[in-house]
Amino acid sequence: MASQPPIPTPTSPAYFDYTRAAHAANLSESDLRALIAIFESDYPNDLMLRELHVLRACNAIVRGLTTIRQVLGSSSSQAA
Repeated sequence: MASQPPIPTPTSPAYFDYTRAAHAANLSESDLRALIAIFESDYPNDLMLRELHVLRACNAIVRGLTTIRQVLGSSSSQAA
């Protein structure tokens, strides 16, 4: 059974507008790209779940539950 090729993350969110939350979290473009890359790795074939996790991570940063450095530095995306 052949595996599916990864679904690329579009420039504009398809399911969840995580860009507003990223802006509220004061994430730089490079931090947002790094955050997206984490979840691209975890969910290469599920764009909706990937975007949901990016949104949840951004919201956690906005609420002060974590920082972008903690999320990017964690060995697992479970930090979000």
